[in-house]
Amino acid sequence: MPLEPVVVEYCPTCACPFEYCDNAGCKRAKMETEMAKASVSGGDGDGDGAPAIPADATTDAATAPEKKKSSKKAKAKGVTITRTTRNKKKTITNVAGLEHFDGVKVADAAKAFGKKFACGASVTKGATGKDEIDVQGDVSEGVAAMLTEKFGVDAELIKLVDKGK
Repeated sequence: MPLEPVVVEYCPTCACPFEYCDNAGCKRAKMETEMAKASVSGGDGDGDGAPAIPADATTDAATAPEKKKSSKKAKAKGVTITRTTRNKKKTITNVAGLEHFDGVKVADAAKAFGKKFACGASVTKGATGKDEIDVQGDVSEGVAAMLTEKFGVDAELIKLVDKGK
C-alpha cells in the first residue's frame, strides 16, 4: 500500500502554502474559494493539476547555490600554523589545512611531528569540523620546515600565525 504524495498549493501573491499565508495583501478568503472550486474540478484551473508557483519564487533559490560555490573557489587552500599559549608558560602549535593536499595523511603527519620534536602530537577536530594537528610546544618554524621537506607542501602556501602574548 504505497502512500500518495501530498499536493501542496501555493499562494500566487506571497508564494507561501495557503496554511501559512498571513499576508494582508493576499485575498486569502477569495483564494480559498478558488481552491475549493479547483479541488472539485481536479486541478488549479490551468488543467495540468500542478500548483501555481510564481516564477520569481524559484529564481532566488536557483541563484543562491551558485554564489556559494563561487566563494568556495575564491578561497586559497593552504596550511595555517598557529602558535597559542596556555597557562602563561605552555605553548601549543596547531596545524590546520593539511586535508587540501593529496600526498599528506593527517594522522601520519601528526605521528611524524611527535617523533621529530619529541613531544605529544594529536589529531583533533577543529572549529570548522576539519582535522587539525595539535603539537605540544613552540615548534612552528620546525613544523613549517618539515612540511616543505618531507611532505612536499609549497612554502608559499604555509601561513604562520602567533596568538601568544
